[in-house]
Amino acid sequence: MKKRSYWIGLVLSIFFLFLFLRKIDFLEVWEIFKDVEFIYTIPLMIIHLFSLWIRAKRWEYLLNPIKKVRIWELFNATAIGFMANNIFPARVGEVVRAVVLGHRAKISKTASFATIVVERLFDGFTVLFLLLIVIYFMSFPPESSSILTRSTIKTAGLLSFVFYVLVLSVLLLLRFHNRKANQVISILLKKLPDKIFTKITRQIDSFVSGLGVLKEFKDILIIFCYSFFLWLTLSFSTYLLFIGFHLQLSPWAAVFLEVVLVFGVAIPSAPGYIGTFHWICAAGLIFLGVEANQAKSFAVVLWLTGFIPITGLGLALLWKEGFSLHLLKKPEE
Repeated sequence: MKKRSYWIGLVLSIFFLFLFLRKIDFLEVWEIFKDVEFIYTIPLMIIHLFSLWIRAKRWEYLLNPIKKVRIWELFNATAIGFMANNIFPARVGEVVRAVVLGHRAKISKTASFATIVVERLFDGFTVLFLLLIVIYFMSFPPESSSILTRSTIKTAGLLSFVFYVLVLSVLLLLRFHNRKANQVISILLKKLPDKIFTKITRQIDSFVSGLGVLKEFKDILIIFCYSFFLWLTLSFSTYLLFIGFHLQLSPWAAVFLEVVLVFGVAIPSAPGYIGTFHWICAAGLIFLGVEANQAKSFAVVLWLTGFIPITGLGLALLWKEGFSLHLLKKPEE
């Protein structure tokens, strides 16, 4: 299964990288780069690192029902996890975060992973909420040569909403109707050997313990506020790069591009979202009326300003925490 997911991601990355590089004029791209004010990439990279701190603060709140964990431990685990997403296939970084924190803070890795699932759920609903705001307030171009259209964007948003509602329903069922859920699980797993059955049910109970933050509406609202602040911060960093590229696009366009990127990087890919990130970023900008070579140049710089600082910090913290890259491959297996 691991090898299959790796090859699927690799093939899709190559395909989207081909689409991205097709018809690109490298001489024109070079001329565009010479006109870019790269000074704006400095605050952009700082904002990307700051976004890890926001994620760590939100994670701290998600973990409160389980255990009080120091913010710097959460920040280190978050940075290492996002670094792992950049250099390992199959989005293993989410599991790495849970494993690193489990080793460091001595808490259940399964419960820790449950909080990451909830975190991603909040990210999904927040991005969909931002998409609704963008559709309402932003003026879209009447025609575009991009594959993106208002119709495809709305369809992707609707399908994502249905998916997140289904995931939330399962989590709420596990959290508030645990006995009934266990009965269903027992029926499904009753043919397994007792040892395996006991291990699976114990892991499920540990996972449910990580869903404690879903108990109170006040907690849900606070997590949503953290998520909203996170995605507005990332959108602001994109807007800074608009300025660096001399693009006459509004802050709403930056929010729109962040939403489009979330949908794009959800596609299976090679490590670091190579290909998928570049293609969807360029497609989003072309949809907004940006010339194709300039859109592709922008996509390369935006990817680098996220990849370089997060990967560098993650590797440094990995060494500081005493882990090795070889050890981090175990969660993937």
